[in-house]
Amino acid sequence: MEKQLTDRERFPRYYVENDIDRRKCERVVPMKVLVIGMLRTGTLSMQAALEELGFGPCHHMHFCFQNPMECEMWTEALNAKFRNKGRKYTKKEWDQLLGHCQAITDVPASAFIPELHEAYPDAKVVIVQRAPESWYRSCQRTVMTFTNSKQLPLLYFLDRYMCRRMAPMMQVLLTSLFGSEHKDPVKMKQNWIRGYMDAYQEARKAVPEEQRLEFALEQGWGPLCEFLGVEVPTTPFPHQNDSSTFEAGINVLIKRMWVRAAKLNAPSAPIESSRAIFISELTSKYRFLFLIAHR
Repeated sequence: MEKQLTDRERFPRYYVENDIDRRKCERVVPMKVLVIGMLRTGTLSMQAALEELGFGPCHHMHFCFQNPMECEMWTEALNAKFRNKGRKYTKKEWDQLLGHCQAITDVPASAFIPELHEAYPDAKVVIVQRAPESWYRSCQRTVMTFTNSKQLPLLYFLDRYMCRRMAPMMQVLLTSLFGSEHKDPVKMKQNWIRGYMDAYQEARKAVPEEQRLEFALEQGWGPLCEFLGVEVPTTPFPHQNDSSTFEAGINVLIKRMWVRAAKLNAPSAPIESSRAIFISELTSKYRFLFLIAHR
């Protein structure tokens, strides 16, 4: 009988907790690959592929889960770019925030391809884009389900380690790229697809055609390895984080938030799963507090 994996074995990335102040960091490895891959375009597969090819670490959204302190810098950069609040980031700040990485993919980093290309003109640029309709359906099943979770409002107040740092970044990121939440599902879909297409158009405009690769995960190792100038691995091209896996991972992430919230708010009390479940049932009553906090 096949052994059933534990949450920690299946999603080890959600069990990493760091508190690194990136403002005190500097570049320690060269930036070599910039992937314009918006959320739900195979970003985790691209991260695994690039790291297998020797371009690691490759920054991905889950780095923000592992080191929530960096969310504050991402929020700052997003506000400067999209809301004209504060000073736009230069190579100095990018080296602080991404100095430990040789590559990037996924948001929030993929929202800054023109800026990162300017900071690292020698880095190779790979564009990974899926069909807009299937992309939006995937976002509906995954990202939107997570961001609309009734558990997040109360977690915002209880989990000051992660959720309180993540929420402002996600709010600025999603509204800047895709507009405010809309009750009309048709308008909502139009906003998201328009923002998705605009992000890729911005990247293509910033990077000359001869300096970028248009890549689909279905093409496998060949075109990517040729473009990056590395040998083709003998292992299959990674395919990770389909919708069902994403959903399972988010459930683990939220569970971890509740355990941490219980520790932060009642350090002398035993941490019981039943207590976390009881607290989570209160969240719908506190949703208005979360909304007020983001006015």
